[in-house]
Parts: sequence; structure tokens; C-alpha cells
Amino acid sequence: MTRQRAVTIKDVAREAGVGLGTVSRVINRHPQVAEALRTKVEEAIRGLGYAPNIAAQSLRGRKTRSFACVFRDLTVPVLAAFVDAMQRELGSEEYAIFVASSYHDLAHERALLANFAARRVDGLVIASSSESDQRLLRLLSRAPMPVVLLDRAAPEGLDVVRADHASGTQQAIGHLLRLGHRRIAMISGEPSVGATRERLRGFSDAHAALGLQPDPELLRFGSFATQFGFDQAEALLAAPRPPSAFFVAGAALLPGVLRALRTRGLRVPDHVSVVAGADSELAEFHQPPISVVRWDHGALGTAAARFLLRRLQTPGLPPQEHVTPTEFLPCASLAPPVDQVSS
Repeated sequence: MTRQRAVTIKDVAREAGVGLGTVSRVINRHPQVAEALRTKVEEAIRGLGYAPNIAAQSLRGRKTRSFACVFRDLTVPVLAAFVDAMQRELGSEEYAIFVASSYHDLAHERALLANFAARRVDGLVIASSSESDQRLLRLLSRAPMPVVLLDRAAPEGLDVVRADHASGTQQAIGHLLRLGHRRIAMISGEPSVGATRERLRGFSDAHAALGLQPDPELLRFGSFATQFGFDQAEALLAAPRPPSAFFVAGAALLPGVLRALRTRGLRVPDHVSVVAGADSELAEFHQPPISVVRWDHGALGTAAARFLLRRLQTPGLPPQEHVTPTEFLPCASLAPPVDQVSS
């Protein structure tokens, strides 16, 4: 059996009646190609079933037509909406997207950056685990590819897509305060991370609007990991004056907090009110459903893809920023504090 010869770029040029350079410019989406010529080349490509050699293009043009996303925790389902929106926005651009988890591990995160740089991805989106680790900040600042920060503010000078966490948090905490709660615990990630700082700002502003100040003993920052949520909730519930409500600022933290409540036989909202600072399937399907601060992850993914494409086309652009609004959705996980009800 004779092996069929692969279709080459020369075959496409011959079929379309154009030069090799024209075919190359069409394949690489060069803007300066007459529409009639572009149509002829694309018809020839479809008719012959030609598939460009991506690896060869990478070696010649230093483009791999691939982007990478690094998240802290791939077990958070809403992140799929972010990647899906990126892929949809890229449309016919034929970019592959690599997705990896840093597992809340800075050393692993730095290794991922080195790995993706070695693979020469054309752009990177990252929700870094720290905004204070100097080695990580240097790697991001000196990355050989465009970088878009997801819900982060450092290092400065990079493109950013983020949610307006301060606004959503202020709405949620204001609601709890109006219900009569005064001992509201907040559990969130590393305090240097932009999302944590913004949520703390909304938390503080909600108290200040009523002439109140948060109790610093109820503020527990350190990690977005599930185990951290469990450990901090356990410690708070064991205190002489436990909180009457929890603001759980991280999707992966919520399972840990709910497990701590169940371990102690506490029911939501009969004993403790709970608000999740990020939407999740657990919040939606928990009984009762958990009140959440929600935003459109897809809008962030779309903006990230646009930023990367613009940055590749125009490297000298000033830093780009997209801020997606947040909204507070109260559900049945909220009630006045127990001491207020009993009185």
C-alpha cells in the first residue's frame, strides 16, 4: 500500500495560483493581504485539506500559537468558565490553551513559569499564590511572553483582569450587619494578594458605614486552601466568643468551613450564618443554599484573551485593565444572630 504524500504549502500555492509568500501571509493572518487573494488561498487550503505544521512555524517565527493559564486550584469548577471564554474569544485563531495548577505551592509555581517559558508559549494568564514573593515577582516581570494577571495587582506594569471584590464584599457584610451580626469572621488567602486586600477593604467599609470596627481576632488570612478554611473555622468556633457569621472569601475555603460547622453539630443558619465570597456548585446545592458574591468569570476570560492578542500585535501598549462588577446574592444561609433571636 502506497503512503499518500502530505499536502504542502507549495501545493496550496499551486492550487490557488499565488506565490508561497502570499500563502504564508494568509496562514499567519497577516493583515496586508487582499481579500480576493485571501479567499482563494483559504479555499485551496480547505479543498486540499492542508494542515500547517505548527512546530515548524514555531521554529521559524518564534510563535507556538499557545497560551497557558496557571491557577491555584483546578478543583474550583467556575475556572472552567474562564478558560472556556478564553477559547471562545480566540475563535478561529487556532490557539491551544495549557492549564495548570500551582497547588498553592510557590516553588511549583515558579517551576511552572520556567516550564512554560521553555515551551515558548505566546502568553500567560496567572492567578499567583503571592504578591510578596520577590523571586516570583521577578520571574513575572521578566517573563519572555506577555503576562495577564488574574485578580492580582503585582508586579506593576502587567495587564490585569479582576473582579470588583470590594463592592461585592461591602454589600454582603452590610447585609449581615443589618441583620444584627457584630461578630463576623472573615477567612481568606494570603494578605498580600490583591483579592484579599480588596475584600478586606469592602469588609472594613461596611463596618465603617455604621460607625463600627471589625474585630481583628476574627480576621484570618493565610491561604485559599480547603484545609486552611477548616483549621481557621475550628479555631474560631472553639474561642470563648465564637463568630455568629462567616464570610468565606475563596471558593476552595467553603468546604473546609462547612465541614468544621458540621463537625461541631452547627446548622446553617440556625446557629451560624454563612456567606461565600465566591460562587461555586457547593454554595448552590448546599441545603440551605449559601449566599454568595458572584461575578462573571467568562467576562474575565474573554478580556484576558483579548489582552494577550493585543499585546502580541502591539507590544508597546500601556498596561491594560479590565474590572468585572460583582453582586451579592442573599440566600437562605442568613438569619439574625442566635442571641438576638433568643432575646
